[in-house]
Amino acid sequence: MTGEIILRALRRVVPAVMAVLVVGLGLPAGATPVRADTPAQLEAERAQLLQQLASISSEQSAATGALNSAEDAFNQATAALNSEQAQLASLNSELATLQGQITADQAQEAAARDALSTLTRATYESVSGNTVMTAVLNAKDFTAAMDSLSGASTVTAQIQGLETTLGHDQADLITKQGEVQSDFAQASALEGQLSTQSNQLLTIVYQRDQVLQQFSGPSEQLAAQIDEIDNELGGTAAVPSSTSCSDSFAYGDCTWYVATRRCIPWGGNANAWYYNAAKMGYDEGSVPEVGAVAVYNQGEGGANGWYGHVAYVEVVGPDLGVGSVAVVPAGDFEISEMNWGGWDRVDYRVLPDNAPYFQGFIYGPG
Repeated sequence: MTGEIILRALRRVVPAVMAVLVVGLGLPAGATPVRADTPAQLEAERAQLLQQLASISSEQSAATGALNSAEDAFNQATAALNSEQAQLASLNSELATLQGQITADQAQEAAARDALSTLTRATYESVSGNTVMTAVLNAKDFTAAMDSLSGASTVTAQIQGLETTLGHDQADLITKQGEVQSDFAQASALEGQLSTQSNQLLTIVYQRDQVLQQFSGPSEQLAAQIDEIDNELGGTAAVPSSTSCSDSFAYGDCTWYVATRRCIPWGGNANAWYYNAAKMGYDEGSVPEVGAVAVYNQGEGGANGWYGHVAYVEVVGPDLGVGSVAVVPAGDFEISEMNWGGWDRVDYRVLPDNAPYFQGFIYGPG
């Protein structure tokens, strides 16, 4: 029954994912921006580029979400397939055991019949000589011989009891064998269906990487243009013009994303940001503020145990959701982040101010 439920789920997932792959990605090419001269023009150009980058990220997120569903479905199909194969091996072993029991019972019955036949002959020969031998030899079958020897009631009862017991055992074993053979046939059919579904989903998982590569090129070009404008502007107003913003972060990671939202003059992985920012004179604290960098403790709150994680504070509650992804109540704040739900994917979440997994928040320079 579990396998049938998984199959029904897979039949819904596969067509949806294939539709994502068939439909054109519609990546916004965007006109090559003409280099502006004034800071205002640079800011406008930067905003346009960020809008295009957000559009690509949105389409990429939708496609990645659908394809991630296919990847999950593939994992489910693989687990179900492994389970069915283990079940087949167990049923096959059970069939072999039952066949062995049936064969052993048949051998026991034959041996018992021979032994009791010998006992019967010996009993009657001791009583009436060759008369009993004549009756046995003239009988058409074993049952007729026993009927003709009605005088030996004890031996007859033993034989009839043995026949009844072995007959019931044989019937039970044959019934059980039929049930196991039926289960084996059903499991074999389900294994074949799951194997087919697994192969289809494996193809889709491979295509997922191809889709991500098609998104990465335009995203990197837009990010490079935004970095160029940031360098020309000299960073945000909160950063001294003598301090250059870092562009050494890996594209698609959380550090790269935060560095596109505000100037980050230091480098390093997320786990070093709190220390590096303080070393450069940036104010830090435990209270979220709009525009601040939220720094996670390593391995806490879902952050990577080695590299850590950083996010950008979008809204501090209370906020009714105007211009925000969600309503943010008092005592909570909203962050945007990348590489949390997936590489090169922007997510938004509302978190409590007093969450214990934050190392702290990085504000502007002191």
